[in-house]
Amino acid sequence: MKKTLLFMLLLACPFIYAQSIVKDINFGFADGMPTYVVKNRIAFGGKLIFAAKDITNGMELWETDGTSAGTSLIGDFISGPSDSNPNGFHIFNNKVYFSAIRNLSLTKYELYSTDGTPSGTINYPEIRNGNGSASPRLLTTFGNTLVFSARPSAFNQPTPFYGEEVLGFDGNPWTGGGDQIMIKDISPSGGSSPENYTVLNNLLFFSADNITNGREIWVSDGTNAGTNLLLDVNSGQADSNPEDLIVLNNKLYFTADDGVNGGRELWISDGTSAGTQRMNDLNSIAGDLDNPENLTVFNNALYFTANHPSLGIEIFKLGGTSITNLKNIASGSNHSNPSNLFVSGSRLYFSANDNVNGIELWSSTGFSATTNMVKNINTSPSFPDSNPNGFTEYNGKVYFSATDGTNGVELWVTDGTSVGTSMVSNINPSGSSSPRDLIVANDLLFFSANNGSQGVELWKYQDPLLSINDLELENKIALYPNPTLKRFSIESKLKFSKISVLDMQGKTIKVFDENIEEYNVENLTSGLYFINIKTEKGQVTKKLIKE
Repeated sequence: MKKTLLFMLLLACPFIYAQSIVKDINFGFADGMPTYVVKNRIAFGGKLIFAAKDITNGMELWETDGTSAGTSLIGDFISGPSDSNPNGFHIFNNKVYFSAIRNLSLTKYELYSTDGTPSGTINYPEIRNGNGSASPRLLTTFGNTLVFSARPSAFNQPTPFYGEEVLGFDGNPWTGGGDQIMIKDISPSGGSSPENYTVLNNLLFFSADNITNGREIWVSDGTNAGTNLLLDVNSGQADSNPEDLIVLNNKLYFTADDGVNGGRELWISDGTSAGTQRMNDLNSIAGDLDNPENLTVFNNALYFTANHPSLGIEIFKLGGTSITNLKNIASGSNHSNPSNLFVSGSRLYFSANDNVNGIELWSSTGFSATTNMVKNINTSPSFPDSNPNGFTEYNGKVYFSATDGTNGVELWVTDGTSVGTSMVSNINPSGSSSPRDLIVANDLLFFSANNGSQGVELWKYQDPLLSINDLELENKIALYPNPTLKRFSIESKLKFSKISVLDMQGKTIKVFDENIEEYNVENLTSGLYFINIKTEKGQVTKKLIKE
């Protein structure tokens, strides 16, 4: 039976019970949440796996289901109050892999994994034997391989030591020595420091520095022989410094400096050396586009920020065969400096300064006429910037950190309209709670915040609509087959307006806008997904296992 009374109360006072501290992990004024931002939390198995610090165990591995009782320590890798600093969380083969300190005296970071239980949390053989830190980072799934950058040493030997190279393994522990899982020693003289791992058509692209060619774009099939320089964009030892690697329509886009054409520009590749080229010919606007950044795919087009001599730093759009200016937000050659580009549903959100209202929240559906400021959040005449950032999608809305100039930096929400943009709650009335590291897990929005009396701790917010357990509606909808290999159907007499497929991080990865007999999920990898079903009577979220 529907909880009608509860629903009415929630509508009248929607945020009374929705937002609260999960647990004062580091009791008192001390901070329990990490200050480092390198993936210090991840949604996994219906819980949040995260790094946290208490006075007894230091910064270690924790988990929570959103309740105080369900928040507990998983692993204390450095016994006592010292910190192991777990970071770089990444899901691979139904486990969470991460980097943490194994030897405190050497500040030695090595590779760990967890299934969310203390007994299922393990550390792998030392990638770097003896002194020094392997420092695994940039963990990425490449087919059946976990790829990452690290500084290995030879098998069962303290020497020789290698610089940072690209490593990969299939999840089965090696016997010792990181050279066993090193894909290629690209720069034997000191390490190639691979960055920007991106997968396209069963190939792994990244930037690396082999000294001879400088930092350039590389490609790998996962083998030593199949790992090679794609193109020496800036010929000789000079660096082209490829960055912002992103895939659109089976092509790789990135930014690089060829040392000839006046700085960093946009490049495109089909994965071959001959098919890798600068995109100068596509610009339909007179004048060069310098320093492209923030490459983002939205509605089958590529959006990015760049500096144009007569338009300033604005957002540009590559659609089809031409590059155009989305909108000259700051008139003339003034810079609007768009940043924090974020896609949610049918909108591209970002922050920008029109030189009138300060740095505020903007959105676009991909056309100049529909690119507008969502709301002037901070109308203060002295410091008018609201500085929206940390955009995260939760239950069809976008949450972010911002200030209205009166209440400090707090948690805000928008549905894309001015009237639907508001502060969720003033967590710290005496200053700023500074929400950060927003992430969705277990139908909850988690974030770090400081209420002014308990330090920076883990907080949660629950959309009041999700807190209503409509058992009558729940029982009217079923998914089958479940588990499924390729497709699933929905058994119900209700009409559906939208079917969304969410991954374990709460991110929408597929949307169906119609009632059809079967919903195709063949292209999804194996694992657990959430199917959000919007009906004429409300919405329900069901679990689906993809085999």
